[in-house]
Amino acid sequence: MPNTQDRKNVVKASQTANLLVQDLRELLHSDNPLLADIAMEILKQAAEVENRLKRLESIGHTNQTH
Repeated sequence: MPNTQDRKNVVKASQTANLLVQDLRELLHSDNPLLADIAMEILKQAAEVENRLKRLESIGHTNQTH
């Protein structure tokens, strides 16, 4: 069971990952095809990280209520 500081860090990391995903989605609209292509590659990875952090966040909330 994660302690309070761990839960705070997971929430913070999840929020940061969400901001990264949003910014990368904006880069997809770049006029530069190379930049848009690289953004797509990184976006796939960032979205996966964001999803994993959200799962950790949800596990932390579930354990906190029990």
